[in-house]
Amino acid sequence: MSHVTGLTDGNAQYTVYVTVIAVAAAAGGVAPACVAALAAILLVTSNGESATGAGGRLLFAFEGFGVAWIVGTITDRLREVTSQLASTIRVKTELSRQVHRGHMLRDAFEQLEEMAETAAVFTVNAQGLIVEWPRSAARMYGITADQALGSNVSILGDSSRLGALPHLLETEGSSESIRSGGVHRRSDGTTMHVEFHARRCSRDAEHATIAVHDLSRRRETEAFRDAALRAQTALQRAADQAQGQLEMLEWLTDPSVSVAAGPGAIGELIERLRSAVRAEGVALVQVGRMATRVVAAAGLRPGESGGAVATANAGIADNRVALVHNDPTRVAQVSAVKWSPTVSSILVVPVCQSGPIAFRLELVNEQRAAASEWDLALARIVADRLAYAMLLRGRDSAGAVA
Repeated sequence: MSHVTGLTDGNAQYTVYVTVIAVAAAAGGVAPACVAALAAILLVTSNGESATGAGGRLLFAFEGFGVAWIVGTITDRLREVTSQLASTIRVKTELSRQVHRGHMLRDAFEQLEEMAETAAVFTVNAQGLIVEWPRSAARMYGITADQALGSNVSILGDSSRLGALPHLLETEGSSESIRSGGVHRRSDGTTMHVEFHARRCSRDAEHATIAVHDLSRRRETEAFRDAALRAQTALQRAADQAQGQLEMLEWLTDPSVSVAAGPGAIGELIERLRSAVRAEGVALVQVGRMATRVVAAAGLRPGESGGAVATANAGIADNRVALVHNDPTRVAQVSAVKWSPTVSSILVVPVCQSGPIAFRLELVNEQRAAASEWDLALARIVADRLAYAMLLRGRDSAGAVA
């Protein structure tokens, strides 16, 4: 052992050679260590008069190569383990980053679920079994995750619309999706109209995500909007009608048309009344005990009746409103004048009475026409405007007769 661990003839320790071989093995591996061992052996045997025997040199050679192999193998293994450890650390770092990103995405998804109260997303496999049931789906359907996971999607109701789901999952590389609507059922038995969109997972061909949108609130909103539009239309129609009636009142009560101005103004007022009530004929009739005559008329004109029969039919003192619809015979009985036989409807409005003389308005139509309360109100307004002038006319006629 002294030849291995002692001094050489050159006063160099064998231990130094072994150390150099170990350093070479640690730095470069087995191959550089073997080169260092050969160099050490050559240095030991370079002096032919060395006291070291052949056995000692052989033992040194075994020791050098042994150290080279052991240290080199350990070094290579250490490098491999270090490389694997570094790779593992990188993978762990990447996984940690992905897990962290996944947590952030899940938090964002849950926040989105809370904001989108009418939407839900869940996952099913190729057999139609629910494998992922988040809180949004549990909230929408009232079904817990324990109840939903592993159940067939048919528990939601109208599953016939998802009949193309197996074909979607079986088609390799398919990027198609299913978009349709249906009626789904909540856990309490109530139904809801939904729109769903099924799409194959891009990284998992055996599963598909299904996004469901509850249309119940949208339908309620649309129904409310339609009702509001109908109400607005009705209000607008009523406002337009009221505006038209106001304009009609202003037109019939226009102070520039004064009945005191004479027959021309009376005729214009009668014509305005005929246009306002859409009558085919209007006549202001003076009814007396001996004769009846037309004071003014617009549109369809009647023939005057001077007979006592017509006067009796007219009823001088009858101040009631008379209304006849679609009865020409009754029209002839009610009217104080002779209208065309084609006249089938008449509205009689009394104007005034002065002694034995009475005045009234007769509004007639040949076709079917139902007089409204508004038409009667307009006729009364015109009758009131004509009353004073007709009273004066009646008094003048009575004085002239006297």
